[in-house]
Amino acid sequence: MNTSRRQFLGRTGRSAALAAVGVQFLPPSRLRAQTARPGNALRLPTDLSGDSLTVARANLAIWPGYSTEVSAINGMVPGPTIRLLRGQEFAARVQNDLSEPLVLHWHGVLAPERMDGHPRDQVAAGRSYQVRFPIRQRAATCWYHAHTDGLTAKQAYQGVAGLFIVEDPGEVSLGLPKGDHDVPLVLTDKRANSQRQINYTPTMMDTMSGFLGDVMLTNGTPDAWLSVDRGLYRFRLLNASNARIYKVGLDDGRAFLLVANDGGLLPAPVRVTSVMLAPGQRLEVLVDFSSYAVGASVLLKSLPFAGGGGMMGPSQGTEMDLLRLYVDRAATGNATVPGVLPPMPSYAPDQAKRTRVFTLAMSGMVHTINGRLFDSQRVDFSVPFGDLEIWEYRNTGTEPHPMHAHGALCQVLSRSGGGQLAPEDAGWRDTVFVNARETVRILIRFDAHPGVFVHHCHNLEHEDSGMMQNFEVLPPPGLAIRRDGDRVSLSWPESAEGWRLESSSEATGPSWDPVAELPVIEGERWTAKLIETTANRFYRLAKP
Repeated sequence: MNTSRRQFLGRTGRSAALAAVGVQFLPPSRLRAQTARPGNALRLPTDLSGDSLTVARANLAIWPGYSTEVSAINGMVPGPTIRLLRGQEFAARVQNDLSEPLVLHWHGVLAPERMDGHPRDQVAAGRSYQVRFPIRQRAATCWYHAHTDGLTAKQAYQGVAGLFIVEDPGEVSLGLPKGDHDVPLVLTDKRANSQRQINYTPTMMDTMSGFLGDVMLTNGTPDAWLSVDRGLYRFRLLNASNARIYKVGLDDGRAFLLVANDGGLLPAPVRVTSVMLAPGQRLEVLVDFSSYAVGASVLLKSLPFAGGGGMMGPSQGTEMDLLRLYVDRAATGNATVPGVLPPMPSYAPDQAKRTRVFTLAMSGMVHTINGRLFDSQRVDFSVPFGDLEIWEYRNTGTEPHPMHAHGALCQVLSRSGGGQLAPEDAGWRDTVFVNARETVRILIRFDAHPGVFVHHCHNLEHEDSGMMQNFEVLPPPGLAIRRDGDRVSLSWPESAEGWRLESSSEATGPSWDPVAELPVIEGERWTAKLIETTANRFYRLAKP
């Protein structure tokens, strides 16, 4: 399966050398002047080989000449990249070789309830569990990370995270950069002592504001640099930090193109000079190096901005170097900037069934949602399956909160400041940044899986101290589907009156159409009989 996928996408082979730190060796043509360059060549996480994810303590050479103790996945920090085609099945056994409980969450991936990584599903030290579910969503840069009750911040900080990339053969025709021109960048900030240890020892102030570091690791690489040619590059940015917000831009102020965020490609490329990236969020940008001469270099960095925190340590909004890019040779490949990206269906606000208000506030030294702290045994509210809702996040405090809901993607509707939304707010999101004293409204529909999920702040110190809620996506009435050639028979309980039968070529998303045929009662069930000539068609029941 992996071989055919790589052949199809034209990806170059990647060495697993130095797997202990997930390093990809560069071919000889790209080793030019390495010894004369300060810093360290960017490590590229290797793709997952096999179906096992083992989390254990390890000592890795994060800094040359030092051994740093981390929590690694398959011996790597970041962990191996999970890469699947839309429509394939994801299957893995998660082995917990830590000395404490563990569960992994597939962030941005629409997983069933018992596979999603709810804190209640954590397993004890030495135990393992199986995950298996199909991938039925748009291509997107997602990720996975620890989601253990009260230990998420510690475990993620120590290295329990990796990329989860969903690909779609249909996007190949767009001509976007691929192979070694498609570069993932996992951004984390650490506090390292003189022995290059990154111990997690939050103070009371860190718990309140979030654990900020003063040393930057990109793909687990300090002082990272990358050799590029004068072509077009796709950079997949993941903010895997506990609390730090990044304002990503080039140090010479040149523009680049924003083409995707959490849930995949935007409707069209957007020209920007910087993008904001909150914890848990992903963005994809295209950088064209054709205007740089061979021998030039440019620095990708987090630009300074007015932040907060840092009363007794590192500050939010501090300028930080992310990656030095050396332009070493003429352009290779034939990647182009698409003029138009695939259409993205949008939710209609007037179709929302209800509005839910979530007040984000501080109580003492912790942060609450609607005045309450997380209780794993309490379900805070229920959501009817398939209903479009408006969620309104009202931040009454002085700390920003990136809010993440499991089980669905959303679209940003408005911000209290008014005016046009920032480019980062376009498209599909699963993590929405809510600034201090700001109200943000989103449109969200849970139509992938029923069950109990969580939504929470992705400042991981805030999450661990209780800024999280359980909610239940109520199951739709049982829909029985039987197909015989092009004849499809669908039925559901007579008691489920008022539900409408809808169909789509997509398993998830807003593109659902009412089925024209009216159902009739047969026995004690509503029944609809259709002629369907396409190979794949999905059906559901929804409230009109």
